[in-house]
Parts: sequence; C-alpha cells; structure tokens
Amino acid sequence: MKLSQKLAALLLAISALSVSSLADDAYQTHCASCHGASGAGNPSLGAPNLTLFSNAYLERQLRGFQEGWRDTTDPYTQTMSAAVGALDAGVVAEALLAIDQLPDLRKISVAKPAAGNADRGADLYTAYCSACHGTNAGGNDALGAPTLLGLDARYLARQYRHFSEGRRGFHADDRYGKQMNRLSRSLKDPSLIDDVSAYVAQLSQ
Repeated sequence: MKLSQKLAALLLAISALSVSSLADDAYQTHCASCHGASGAGNPSLGAPNLTLFSNAYLERQLRGFQEGWRDTTDPYTQTMSAAVGALDAGVVAEALLAIDQLPDLRKISVAKPAAGNADRGADLYTAYCSACHGTNAGGNDALGAPTLLGLDARYLARQYRHFSEGRRGFHADDRYGKQMNRLSRSLKDPSLIDDVSAYVAQLSQ
C-alpha cells in the first residue's frame, strides 16, 4: 500500500472514531440518565429499552416528542418532551447513531411480576396484534409497527392505554400513531390489555 493510501486510511479511521465519540457523547449526555448507559431502559422511570427499536421508529418518535404528538398530561411524557424539546437536529442524529451501535438487549429485568395472565394474553395477541407486530412481536417497519420485544409489561400496557384513550396517535402528522389509535379501540378492557402485555413481555424472558 502506498504512503498516500495509508494516510488516507488512517484519516478515515480517525474520522470514524471522532464521529463515534460525538455520537456516544450525545447519547450519554441526553439519554443515558433515564434509558441507561447500555440503552436497556429503566421501568421505574417509564423509560423503555431502546436497543431493539429500528432507527426509523426512534427518529419518528423523537420528532413526535419535539412536535407535540404526545399528550403531556402523563408525567413520563412530560419528562421526555422536556428532555428532547430543545435538541437540534445534529444532536438528535448523533444520539440515534449511538443507539444504533448499542448491543441488542432483549431480556427484561423485572422488578415485579406482570399484572396480567400471559396464557390468556397469547390468544389475544394473535387476534389483535400479530398482523402488524408479527407473530413473535418483532415488528414490521413497513407498517410502522415497532418491535415489542425487550419492553416491560407496565410500559406496554401504559402505551396501549394511551392509544386507546386517544392520548397517543391523535396528531394529524402521526400517521402510524393514528393507525394504532384506531386499532387499539378493539381492546379496551384494562385486564385484557394487561394480559396481552404480560404475554409480550414473557417473550423476552
């Protein structure tokens, strides 16, 4: 390899390290205090595991928090909206890059058992959720349906209720959220929502 080629390769490697460092700084500064250094989330703070979500889904949700797609009467939503509201596009892009580089973490650390009946939730999931989120809850980006793996039951139930109550998926620009808002109305019984959530969480154990 010629000297010029070696220098070019070295500069490219240094540039990549610099970009990676900036991305990690953005994540650790703006995200890690709630979602954890590894992105595994913190159920006690209502902060989900980020490592299995697609980049497209995360980018869409961050835009939604910044542009008021979420009902901010929920304290967890208030916290997230405040945390990302003033971030510029460059910082958001760096944080997304850092999340994309985190190892996938599927197993859930559960502080207490899920409230629902996972066995009953299996049939409900097949009937109401699998067409979009997949038979194994891995999601489908083409449908705007995120993976549900790696998420604890309380988070899943809370988000489902937000959709069914019209607190999420109400904004005109939230195309996929509106879709979920409409579909979620088929299952409104809180105990059945807990059952489905318990089943999905069990898939990550």
